[in-house]
Amino acid sequence: MSTWQSTYDLWSGARRVGMWRASWRRFKRHRAAVFSAFVLIVLIGAALGANVLATHDPSTQYLVSSAEIPLDPLAPRETGKFEPPSAEHWLGTDQLARDIYSRTLFGLRISLAAALFAVVVVTTIGVGVGAAAASGAGWVDGTLMRATDLAYAFPDLLLVILLRAAMGDQIFGRGSILGVSSSVLLLFFAISITAWPTMARLVRAQMLVLRGEEFSLAAESLGASRWRLVTRHWLPGVAAPVIVEATFLVPRAIFAEATVSFIGIGVAAPQPSLGTLIADHFGFVTVQWTALAVPITVLIVLFLAFQFLGDGLRQALDPRSSG
Repeated sequence: MSTWQSTYDLWSGARRVGMWRASWRRFKRHRAAVFSAFVLIVLIGAALGANVLATHDPSTQYLVSSAEIPLDPLAPRETGKFEPPSAEHWLGTDQLARDIYSRTLFGLRISLAAALFAVVVVTTIGVGVGAAAASGAGWVDGTLMRATDLAYAFPDLLLVILLRAAMGDQIFGRGSILGVSSSVLLLFFAISITAWPTMARLVRAQMLVLRGEEFSLAAESLGASRWRLVTRHWLPGVAAPVIVEATFLVPRAIFAEATVSFIGIGVAAPQPSLGTLIADHFGFVTVQWTALAVPITVLIVLFLAFQFLGDGLRQALDPRSSG
């Protein structure tokens, strides 16, 4: 039995390697997905290197003393607000004389961090719940799926708002953890906890299909335990749809962060995010249009890039595609 099991494991491992190579060949033929991957690498690199690439401190007001004394004694004696793009400020300044380029870089970092945090949490919870439901007894499956349905039925944005308002701005009485603001971590958690039901349903459905396949029955007849079936045979089989779903989750998480920050309960000032940048500059579009156009453009590019990347991965990882 051990010889047959070892032979089967080697065969299944070689089959998975061949599948990933064929998927890579199909992905390279999807030009929009390849270009989107390049754009995302550039944006992620810019976010990670914001401390180096930023030309100014994102929270500092770069006010310039006026050389002329205004006739109105109540008029401000400092300028530097809403400056147009220049060699000093590449994308201009906002209503508080802060550098838009630098704030956009740091805002991009916050938004991408929220998306990455959401992907990790959602994938962990979703895969765990889905695998437990598909491999467990009937009452386990029923209980977990009813809980999933309950979480799925609740409006996502409303749940984020309620969780964000209920949790406050501290975690166990601490204002920051590992240098990250507790309010930011709580926002990330609130966004993540609303998206796992879709992942759990997907994993459960795929594993139930794999559970009835002949290779699962053969492995079980050879004495494979339920844990071995899940970890060695079923999880690799659901890797492709999980990757695609996680890719499509990223733009939804970024949009959720932008929405919550836009309505004023997201990332707290003076920390920038794409949502807070749009909210701060929304009322000044007629004065300085670049202050609003830049974060909106970055948000649109992120959304489209992840959508095209997810579509390319979906086609590349589809075993029915020719490759």
